[in-house]
Amino acid sequence: MIYTDQLKREIELPHPPQRIISLVPSITELLVDLGLMNQLVGRTKFCVHPPEVSTVPKIGGTKQVHFDRITALKPDLIIANKEENDRSQVERLVEQYPVWISDVPNFPAALEMILQLGYLLKVQEKSQHVVAQSQLKMAACLPQSSKRTAYLIWR
Repeated sequence: MIYTDQLKREIELPHPPQRIISLVPSITELLVDLGLMNQLVGRTKFCVHPPEVSTVPKIGGTKQVHFDRITALKPDLIIANKEENDRSQVERLVEQYPVWISDVPNFPAALEMILQLGYLLKVQEKSQHVVAQSQLKMAACLPQSSKRTAYLIWR
């Protein structure tokens, strides 16, 4: 099946991924939240939350991955981020593996990323729940009034 990442690149996955490497700490957390801990076979040294990911092998950092470690893990999907990961390293990975790249400049893009990964990883219901909960939490943070305020420090 063909999927489109957030950079509008198409990647082909012949079957739902069973061996995922995450190069992004926040996405590692998301994968666990989506119930995909058993499919997570590799992570960066910065992917430390939730604590149970400590059992997942490290493949280096977000800017410096160890290609030999990635090869040994035989991933069928690598998830990267446009800003967080080194472009040349991601381009090298793209030559050998399906790499889905996120680009999250704002809150709506973050929600879209969660939904897209839910679809790609066949956990749509869980991803929709995460999005709904995130929207509720964000709504609770928004100002309830349109009144403007001026805060004067001196006279």
